[in-house]
Amino acid sequence: MEIRVLDLYDLKPEFLPAYLASQSVYVRPGELELYAEPDQWIHVGRTFHPNRLQIADVKRQGYCSRSLPSGFDWERIGRTWYNHPSSVRAREGKSISL
Repeated sequence: MEIRVLDLYDLKPEFLPAYLASQSVYVRPGELELYAEPDQWIHVGRTFHPNRLQIADVKRQGYCSRSLPSGFDWERIGRTWYNHPSSVRAREGKSISL
């Protein structure tokens, strides 16, 4: 069976352990209650083109979990990646020469 759509949920802040900045889970539509307590999660949206690693996790265990550890400035890291010259060129549709 081909997986084409996954629902994305984030763990509500009051249920996050102190060592995690965020935790997300991808599941097939309507299957969150099979793997987690639905009251503890917020529906973020749907991904219509999951990547191959997400698909492999969902096929193997029924869900795909992603966590970010606390103690890092994730906003600064994201800005650095977004403003990196190769990212800017990619967004502008220019080729990157090495």
